[in-house]
Amino acid sequence: MKITWVCCRSYEDAQDYSRIIYLHEWGGEPFYWGKIENSFFGGNPRPRDGQRLSGRYAPSYRHWIEGCLRHGARLYIGKLDDEALQRMDELEKSLIHRYGSEMNKRIEPFAKHIDVQHAGDIPSCILQRLAASSVSR
Repeated sequence: MKITWVCCRSYEDAQDYSRIIYLHEWGGEPFYWGKIENSFFGGNPRPRDGQRLSGRYAPSYRHWIEGCLRHGARLYIGKLDDEALQRMDELEKSLIHRYGSEMNKRIEPFAKHIDVQHAGDIPSCILQRLAASSVSR
């Protein structure tokens, strides 16, 4: 399965993404992981595939997201291939377990290993782990 990461520099950059995994990263560490299945990342309600979907972070959150981004946080949107879309819940839990999180509840030991390829603007916390695992081989 594959995640293609996009680093968003503003609320507007992120608002139209849907069916994604996202990461708020602070200081190179995972702050919060989330998934968006049946909504958009942001903005007002609008149509997608014949449905009217809302934004996970409505416009009232814009100031908060912009403030975090201007003060050192990073926002990564993970675009998912078909297999990752079908296993989104499992994928989110696996990412939290593997890379940690300051704000998500701790995930109990995750028994299944999920092989994930990362591409694009890969978050620092993932790059660090990938680099460490390639050195140890």
